[in-house]
Amino acid sequence: MGCRRQLHNVLDLNRVASYKQVLVRTRRFVYGGCRLCPKAHGTPVRPTRNHQPFEYDHNRKGASLETMMRKSPIDSRDAGLRNERMVLALLKEHRELSQAQLCKLAGLSSSTASYIVGRLRQKGLIRERRGQSNRRGAKPVIVSIHPQGRYVIGVELSPSNVYIGLFDFNCDLVEDIRAPLDSEHGPDHVLSILEINLRGLLGKHKIDEDRLFGIGVTLSGSISRGGHVQLSSPLGWKDIPLRTMLAERFSAPVSVHTTRVRLLAELSLRPELASRNMLCLNVSNGVGVHMVVDGHLLHGTTDRSGELGHVVFDPDGPLCGCGHRGCLEAFISGPALTARIKNDLAQGRDSLLNNTVGPEDIPETVVGKWADAVAEKDAYALEVREILGDYVSRAAAIAINCYDPDVLILTGYVCHQCSDFLISEIEHRIPTDVYDSQERDIRILLAQSGEQALIRGVATAVLRQSVDLALA
Repeated sequence: MGCRRQLHNVLDLNRVASYKQVLVRTRRFVYGGCRLCPKAHGTPVRPTRNHQPFEYDHNRKGASLETMMRKSPIDSRDAGLRNERMVLALLKEHRELSQAQLCKLAGLSSSTASYIVGRLRQKGLIRERRGQSNRRGAKPVIVSIHPQGRYVIGVELSPSNVYIGLFDFNCDLVEDIRAPLDSEHGPDHVLSILEINLRGLLGKHKIDEDRLFGIGVTLSGSISRGGHVQLSSPLGWKDIPLRTMLAERFSAPVSVHTTRVRLLAELSLRPELASRNMLCLNVSNGVGVHMVVDGHLLHGTTDRSGELGHVVFDPDGPLCGCGHRGCLEAFISGPALTARIKNDLAQGRDSLLNNTVGPEDIPETVVGKWADAVAEKDAYALEVREILGDYVSRAAAIAINCYDPDVLILTGYVCHQCSDFLISEIEHRIPTDVYDSQERDIRILLAQSGEQALIRGVATAVLRQSVDLALA
């Protein structure tokens, strides 16, 4: 009856860009057998005067229309690219599969799967090997991602340095480099340093830019979905078209992300947390929370959810980079703690830090030296720790009341320097500051992703955008 061709003509699949658009256009179609012919077609058909299908019975056995549309290849000129991405996504999830397994998981015929595998082989994205079998005949062909088929660049921009990571197609780190920044944080200056070091890294490994799947950049601040930095307090940037500026320097696809991507790095190390209600509290150059609710990352209407660092704790407090006074970030971020310590030492406070902290030391260095002084039981360092613990525990209690997590993860270089103390302070704060605390069972953990969290997270985001999310 040509039902698939009818569906193609009616939906005009050449004009739709995503599964969701196909599904919306398909809702007026039904899935079932035809009154005029005995067979069940297995594809949606358009009702006509002489061709009326039965109404779909939602209680019948078999896949739903939504499942069928997700599992089946689309008959259109874009089907080849879509199916290639589907196969790559499956290989990334399972690491390696036989062609028969690919057919089953992707819902493809053997001939279609062979064609797609052949195209991916020509592009250098996969590799194949002969598997083992106890049966007679040809051995199965095992297909896997070719790690050197493509590469991804992950970049973290901070006031102290430009941190660049080169990752292979499996998102394994090949090499990372740090390029220090001076007091000049202008966008052109920072991007010039980024470009010089990135091209040097690619040249060292003899990788052409056309072999990059993409370049992902992350920084603390308010960033539009189009990669426009509306405000970055740590860098002092406001209204910067960062993605456009990057696209002028690189031919590879570029994208700009908030520090929310650190959660992707953490979930890659702890996949069991993906189905939990997880709250991540970050204290580093900025302060913020990121939340996964029922396995879904919260973004908010304008992609600004989790700006806990800009909750005003003291209207008469120090000026924050956002322009307000007394924000939490102005008290406990790495730069804020550094400014406090240097100012107190300049005012004559007695401390071991007088012998170690220099005027040119960056926040990461100062916070590390402060942690060493805490270990030496320095009175002033312990005083600063008490202040930090009070603010962090109050902030954590506020976030718990708002988001109701069952897992709280502490991350950022400030938290990592005194994690045991901060976890203890939060645990003591919960009974007094969290509503109905006796009904909650919250695990408090330290992040495992370490200093590579942001570059690994943004590299993962680039790969997911290019491959995994193509099926969404």
